Amino acid sequence: MKQYLLTSLFFIVSLTCWSQVTIDDCQNKAKANYPLIKEYDLISKSLDYTISNANKAWLPQMSVTGIGGYLIKGLPTVTMPNGQTSEKNDGIFIGIAQINQNIWDGGATKTQKNIAKANAEVDKASTDVAFHTIKERVNQLYFGILVVDEQLNQLQILNENLNRNLKSVQLSKDNGLGYQSDVDEIKAEILSLEQKKIEFSFTRKGYVEMLSYMIGEPLKEDVQLQKPIAVENYASLTNNRPELSLFANQTKLAETASSIDKVSLMPKIGLLGAGIFVTPGMSLGSSEVNSLAVAGLSMSWNTSGLYKWNNNKELEKIKKERINNQQDAFLFTNNLQLEQAANEIEKQKTILLKDDEIVALKEKIKKAYQLKKDNGMCSMNDLITAINKESEARSNKALHNVQLLMSLYNYKTIKGN
Repeated sequence: MKQYLLTSLFFIVSLTCWSQVTIDDCQNKAKANYPLIKEYDLISKSLDYTISNANKAWLPQMSVTGIGGYLIKGLPTVTMPNGQTSEKNDGIFIGIAQINQNIWDGGATKTQKNIAKANAEVDKASTDVAFHTIKERVNQLYFGILVVDEQLNQLQILNENLNRNLKSVQLSKDNGLGYQSDVDEIKAEILSLEQKKIEFSFTRKGYVEMLSYMIGEPLKEDVQLQKPIAVENYASLTNNRPELSLFANQTKLAETASSIDKVSLMPKIGLLGAGIFVTPGMSLGSSEVNSLAVAGLSMSWNTSGLYKWNNNKELEKIKKERINNQQDAFLFTNNLQLEQAANEIEKQKTILLKDDEIVALKEKIKKAYQLKKDNGMCSMNDLITAINKESEARSNKALHNVQLLMSLYNYKTIKGN
């Protein structure tokens, strides 16, 4: 029986822990649910096709051209002695077939593949930046629910306190030692408390519905959220914002793209095969030439890149400077946000140092008024005021605890962690 009870208790505790939702789960599910998640797969597929196309530059390239027409001046003919003159025919068809096989393209194919990869990294980094906004939105909803939960917990404690006093006052009134007005005051305060609970409950319901929509899963109204672990050494966190990765990849893309200028200065070498067919052919006495085949090496060199070299280098430098300026502007704003978040953390810590003392004093004051009321030395309204002030102090302490946790997590998010 003892073993059964322990097993049941372990199961209940495990089920409770398992049913709690964590902020990391919500962020991962929100990312998976956001339509932009498909962008990663599309970027990967696009890169595969682009590289595949670049690799096809090494396949033999074949071209076939056919020309049919009328000769204004015929092809020359050569008649050997005692040879028969060929019949004149001004209609002609020329067929040309050519096949080329690259041996060395000056690094053009390799550069095109590197540019495709760099472009893909830039696209992925841009998508990561978009997802960071989703992460911030999930944080706001998640901590919004935690704040409401703390307020509801404190209202429940206050409600229990008021109900205990209601029973006591009702008993005194029934015994002829109390007043109906005291009972009515507590009942009115309890009704006011119920209104606040209704307001907070609907606020929580709205937050839960929005969070459920973002993660793509239904959440119960009473879903329990697990408090994230506080990051005490927040100042030592490394800045992992996706924007920094985007700027780095943009710079890499600019450098990779500039290498195409070097490629344009290189000659291209390959194998060449060509065949020409002419009908009617060119008569050489007793024989007729109507086809020709050529094979060998080919080399082409376009020198137009020489004229643009200096300008392209300056354009590359300007592009990289613009990226650096954008990164400096982002870091300026990001550091400002981190300073504000750090100040908020220190403010919450300082406020919390006073909360324990305030709660202790308010509890002491409430107990004093309770004693006075029991001895008929103060009104019920005075006692209710003292009870409310103690509840407010406890509520503020709970709220400040969550706000400190939220500030710590906000700092962590601003720094991309």
